[in-house]
Amino acid sequence: MKAKRKVLVPLDGTERSMHSLDFIKKNFSEEDVDIVLMHVKELIFIDGISLSEEIKEAEITGKKILDRGEEILEGYNISKYFTFGYPGDETIRKAEEDNIDIIIMTKSTKKGLTRMIGSVTAFVVKHAKCVVMIIPE
Repeated sequence: MKAKRKVLVPLDGTERSMHSLDFIKKNFSEEDVDIVLMHVKELIFIDGISLSEEIKEAEITGKKILDRGEEILEGYNISKYFTFGYPGDETIRKAEEDNIDIIIMTKSTKKGLTRMIGSVTAFVVKHAKCVVMIIPE
């Protein structure tokens, strides 16, 4: 029996980011992959202090995003991870920490070279030590 690939899927809550999940369903069987769904919330600090209500709300929203991803990938082995920080840094850290084989992200809808795939995606592509798949919309 071959080992399952570990796949990391950062989700930002947009419909665009959910396209990664459709790609997984079309291209990977439930037996081939273990999936980590990840959501990173960037905090806004005012005079060095973040508002506790913002933190609570971000956690609730993040959980909803991850739960929706889990529903879409029903039948797959899923783990969910929520954290605060810069999404690019946290994605790279999680990929290295969990020995991820593939990171699957969607490209941005913005125009321009860096914006074509998105600044977070460009950062992940540059720094990842594993395969990064970029899914078009």
